[in-house]
Amino acid sequence: MVPFRASACSLLVLLLFDVEASAQLFVPTGRDTLRGLPGVEVAVEVPTELPYTDLTTTALHAAVEQRLRNGGITVYASQKANPSDAKAYVYVHLNALPLSAHMQAVAIQVHLRQTVRSIVTGSSIVNAMTWDQHTVAAVTAPDGAQLRDLVLEMIDHFIDDWRAVH
Repeated sequence: MVPFRASACSLLVLLLFDVEASAQLFVPTGRDTLRGLPGVEVAVEVPTELPYTDLTTTALHAAVEQRLRNGGITVYASQKANPSDAKAYVYVHLNALPLSAHMQAVAIQVHLRQTVRSIVTGSSIVNAMTWDQHTVAAVTAPDGAQLRDLVLEMIDHFIDDWRAVH
């Protein structure tokens, strides 16, 4: 009788997840969403809890822009300069959490965000994330270079995906 209960419970769980999964919307993300974009803007946020001289918002912004340009991607200074209706931009966000007096956990997110249009309603959805990479790193002070290098590695993945569709 126990194997029957286990099988029945397993089947019930699968059916519950199947019903829930069928109601979820599929939102394509990744390299295909980069196709046709002429270039990107760059936005970077580094929290003040990361007081590393080589990891300020300004320094990281400059490093990301340079890496993108070196990868052959046009970088626009503003939305007005960007001719695409998508107004795509690479968004880099770091968030720190102290673990101890000498160690922090840092969440790193790199997204491509752009305006997309709903095929159902025709309305524009502003600032939709269509490509992303993220990680969490544990760092000891003053290891801003390690974090910068992790961000630039993620930018390299973006460049690889960009090149694959352009």
